[in-house]
Amino acid sequence: MRPHRTASFLVTALISVIILSGCSAETKPESPKEAESTAGAESFEWFYGSFDDAEAAAYDAFRISAERPFDSEPVPIKDKSGKETEIPVSDLAMIYQGFLYDHPEVFWLSSSYNYRVCSSIGGEEKADAVSVIPIPKSAAELDAMRHEFDSASEEILGSTSTAETDREKAQILYNYLTAGTEYEEEALYDSTLRNEHTAYGAVCEKKAVCDGIALAYKYLLDRCGIRCIMIPGVGDGMPHVWNIVFWNGKWHESDPSWDTVSENISSGQYFDLTTVEMSKDHERETEGIALLIPVAD
Repeated sequence: MRPHRTASFLVTALISVIILSGCSAETKPESPKEAESTAGAESFEWFYGSFDDAEAAAYDAFRISAERPFDSEPVPIKDKSGKETEIPVSDLAMIYQGFLYDHPEVFWLSSSYNYRVCSSIGGEEKADAVSVIPIPKSAAELDAMRHEFDSASEEILGSTSTAETDREKAQILYNYLTAGTEYEEEALYDSTLRNEHTAYGAVCEKKAVCDGIALAYKYLLDRCGIRCIMIPGVGDGMPHVWNIVFWNGKWHESDPSWDTVSENISSGQYFDLTTVEMSKDHERETEGIALLIPVAD
């Protein structure tokens, strides 16, 4: 038996160590990039498309685990031929972050994940299986949350029915989130408030922090067929997440959470900015998945 460890891309230290037995395999989707969201719309998988084959294999294992989050068995990492493979443990945080950022519709996942160590050579640990950690306590609770999320999302998306352009849709959804979401600052310090870091928090509970609001914005844009990417970085010296959105052949940066807490919400002062304009008080991370993100000219 090999150690199965818990990690999170939000922290650098291991959280816990548990022991599990071997794992069962599941067939990888024939076309992973066509995986559908909980409401039937395709997710725009920017990071998956940017990863190499080994990273994509681990991403696919996280994808499979996300759809069976209460399984006790980890999911083997398999290459394109279906052969079980392994990946450096140090790469998993970036891969899982990319998976969560590509898939805001899997709102039931914690930012932490499990991995199974298969070898350690020269001090470098490698993993051959992974699993996710769900926020809800049961499948019944998850089913109820998914139903609520789908219903609330449809209602929000109905507000874009008269919009004629992608920019109009993006602005309507932006305004909806900034006007209708309460920034729950307590969630920054209370680890039990996990929904506030997800699209569910912003869409259903109307309470979230920056990552939850940005994930909700991406999800709603995905549903409209508008490409959107999450951007991790720093805002005014604090860890922060915002979005870059594609319309009219160009990328445009937007930060709905900062307009949520703005005293002048109606101005939309952080909607449709260039990267240079956003960089006046935002700074992208200088490593990891942030290096895979385009700029807005």
